[in-house]
Amino acid sequence: MAMGTWQQWTTLIFVLFLMLPVFFIAHASYEPGSGFLKTIHFGSKFTSRQLPEVQEIAPPAGSVAGYDGQFHAQIAIDPSLQDPFMRISLDAFFWRAKRIGLSAIAFVVGLGQPEWILHAYSVLNVLFWIGLLFLLHNRFDLRLTKTRLMAFAILWSTGVLMSIERALIDLPALLFSLLPVLLESGWVLGSFTMAYALLTKETAALSAPAILFAHRSPSSRLVYSALIMAGIPLLWYLYILQIGPGPKDSAETISIIPLIALGHKFYDAQMNLLNVTFRGLPEAKVLNEAIFEILAPASIFIQAVYCYLRYRLSDKFWWFGIGFAVLVLFLGNDIWEEQIGYTRIILPLTVAFNLLLFQYEQGRAYTIWWLLGNLGMFGLFIELIIEL
Repeated sequence: MAMGTWQQWTTLIFVLFLMLPVFFIAHASYEPGSGFLKTIHFGSKFTSRQLPEVQEIAPPAGSVAGYDGQFHAQIAIDPSLQDPFMRISLDAFFWRAKRIGLSAIAFVVGLGQPEWILHAYSVLNVLFWIGLLFLLHNRFDLRLTKTRLMAFAILWSTGVLMSIERALIDLPALLFSLLPVLLESGWVLGSFTMAYALLTKETAALSAPAILFAHRSPSSRLVYSALIMAGIPLLWYLYILQIGPGPKDSAETISIIPLIALGHKFYDAQMNLLNVTFRGLPEAKVLNEAIFEILAPASIFIQAVYCYLRYRLSDKFWWFGIGFAVLVLFLGNDIWEEQIGYTRIILPLTVAFNLLLFQYEQGRAYTIWWLLGNLGMFGLFIELIIEL
């Protein structure tokens, strides 16, 4: 067999290997009769508040509270937000409605039919995952060991897999913000793509400066680009305020004192691990969660530290992640509560960290940084294996 053919086969095998978590999630989520609607994680306590169209479909309720995807899936039924029941069905109207990007896509793919829309919404994250894999495969050379490690660290991270497992907005927002940076499209297209990333999840604004370095446009174009990226989401927010109630007080998401909440997190996670182990031999899932509630914040902190120490003001990937590296310092106690939450919030930092490692580090330095920054990010995948 020729060397080129052999490399193509090994690359194909590796791509299939990368898709293992997606297969595991699909296996756990599929139910005869309801398809993959289980991934949306509707909560039984919200059943009486659901849109009439959703109540008629009667998607499965996997728990009492459910998860965030159940609200964005209902927005997809009527992205215009004009349905009078919409204000009742959402737990926080303005907070959910401003993140319209994924819901709008589900509405279009589902051709405006409620049942089709919900089924489309339930699997869109898988398509975005495949899109991210395709982007990495075509932008980089997956025949290289470094490239494979980079793809492995990104596509198997807890933040990415959690977005798929619960039909969330984090992976789509990541891909929309990453596309103009990796593809280096024109400044107009790049600005509109980043604006749509902000409409999917507003924290994508922290990666928006990367657009300026991806295009290296004249100052006048940079102003126009900023106006597009900020103006389109702002117009949508103003529209929302004309329809329903505005923002309410939220949980403790930001800490004024840097690292104070992260310090609390490490202390609480260590105490929890001691309690779990002192009670005897714990279940594998419980032990896995307790261990990774220490490892995941540690890896995130390492990723942030790398961005501080290896600052590269002329590099678009550094600008893509540095805003989130700073955010790590100020995340509040409520955000650090569980890894399925904070690993999604800082997902662009994980991507930027691995792209920077791939580009600048070699040999032992690459291996050490990769292990320190990524070891804690595979907790959900290990949990999927345990549950099989």
